[in-house]
Amino acid sequence: MLAIVIVSYKSNERTASYILQELPKIKMPNKVVVVNNGAGEGESEELAAAVGGYVYRVGDSVQFSDDIKYFVIDNPENSGYARGNNIGARFAIDSLGAELILFTNNDIRFLDNDVADRLATVLETVPQAGIAGPRIVGMDGRLQSPEPYISFARRHIWMYLCTPFLSKEAKARRFLFNYSETAEEGFHYKLMGSFFMVRAADFERCGMMDEGTFLYSEEPILTERMASIGLRLYYCPAVSVLHEHGATISQAYNRKKQDSLQFESEVYYYRKYKSVSYIQVLVARLIRKFLYLLKY
Repeated sequence: MLAIVIVSYKSNERTASYILQELPKIKMPNKVVVVNNGAGEGESEELAAAVGGYVYRVGDSVQFSDDIKYFVIDNPENSGYARGNNIGARFAIDSLGAELILFTNNDIRFLDNDVADRLATVLETVPQAGIAGPRIVGMDGRLQSPEPYISFARRHIWMYLCTPFLSKEAKARRFLFNYSETAEEGFHYKLMGSFFMVRAADFERCGMMDEGTFLYSEEPILTERMASIGLRLYYCPAVSVLHEHGATISQAYNRKKQDSLQFESEVYYYRKYKSVSYIQVLVARLIRKFLYLLKY
């Protein structure tokens, strides 16, 4: 059985619209689990009513009837993306018996209705694939996935130091900004976290998502965790989804706060999983501060 896990934050209308308009295009038998992060009084009940679902609170010992398709997990705490997904996956595995889990944002639109089937086929037929992801297209028409590995120094030191001396095109070539445009089907380092599928057993075995991050860097961390159990990430460009990137985040945080959250999550990833030195991080912080002062 396929469980579809969505982390929602103060976006009941968007989440309900996604569930009712897009998810019915998935023909595989499935159940939908929404983790309603930072839910205020009555908000989870409101979302459940909109989709004809059931509200679950962590710790409840309720027997669910088989005909319930939509579950809204009421989470008063804003647990962030990684922990929110873990809460949803834990419920899907323990309470629903999920064998496959599709993690998806609520700002996705299906360009191919068989996308879930194709990703499931990859996981069934490619033993080394721990994660399968489709072609993800942004609202500007640019591809958002997959991405290569880029070192911390290259991403946070040399890229910013070179910026004044390189054209936009030269910078894109040197730092592989257009990698996804020519990426072929097969294994790649990083897939976009807005829409991907895993085997539930593999997700448990690799330790699930690292709750040390609040937002951002979940994807390369999952790459490293899957690698620890001998699995890799498989890109399937034959099927596509459209992603309105940042639609929900931009409502909660301004651009400066988003940049700060992303940088701190990347520092966490590089320090913990790539053993990047404190000196490199310090240099990157000084460069960021200097560029910020120049800008403002």
